[in-house]
Amino acid sequence: MHNNHKCCYPERRWMQFLILRVVFEEPSYGYEISRKIEELSRGRHKIKSGTMYTTLRRMEHDGLLSSNWLKNKDGPDKRIYRATKKGKGYLKKWLEAIMERKKMVDNMVKFYSKHFGGKNER
Repeated sequence: MHNNHKCCYPERRWMQFLILRVVFEEPSYGYEISRKIEELSRGRHKIKSGTMYTTLRRMEHDGLLSSNWLKNKDGPDKRIYRATKKGKGYLKKWLEAIMERKKMVDNMVKFYSKHFGGKNER
């Protein structure tokens, strides 16, 4: 992973990665992004709205996202976020890092199975 993308370890900027993952497929607004992240993570990531909007603003300031207002005559207007070219590059680097980690984890599973018979020993 390259330091110029500010994501040396997945744990450090995991929420940005998840946001980019969601808006890459379909531009969306804050509440819907939070809902989709919760769904993708099977309930493991429930993001508070204040945290979500602060992160979205920071990501837009950093050039990872762009946004525009969608007028809604039946309710409040919504700010729609989408990944920028820079954001797509950031997402791609994250996914490459995850694929490399998966290879490492797969090798550890093989090692475990070979040396410990695949049983969960304590």
